[in-house]
Amino acid sequence: MAHLQKHRSHESLNVDTAASWDVQTKLTIGGAAHAYSDVSSVSQIGVHSDSAVYFRFDSLTSDTISTDDDLRIPADTLTFIKVPRGVHKSSIKVHFKQVTSAVSKFLRIVHL
Repeated sequence: MAHLQKHRSHESLNVDTAASWDVQTKLTIGGAAHAYSDVSSVSQIGVHSDSAVYFRFDSLTSDTISTDDDLRIPADTLTFIKVPRGVHKSSIKVHFKQVTSAVSKFLRIVHL
């Protein structure tokens, strides 16, 4: 019998679940540098940072953080964020940049 379903049961019910838990290599966010991760193939990310960071989603690999406009994640906070699909369907990047520049700070990210 052919499999005709477009969505799995948890997707049809719009339930927050994840089929995988993919821990990424920690990102260095020291100084004025920015870091990004390709999140095109995931629906949600888990983030923990040593320091407060700004974040934004787009399709570029260059630094696009706007310290005046972008949202912030407080330091030492575990945060889960849904990946927006309206940004660009083929390539979605999430960018991070420290609120206050400091040396040797890290950001940990999990793709869900």
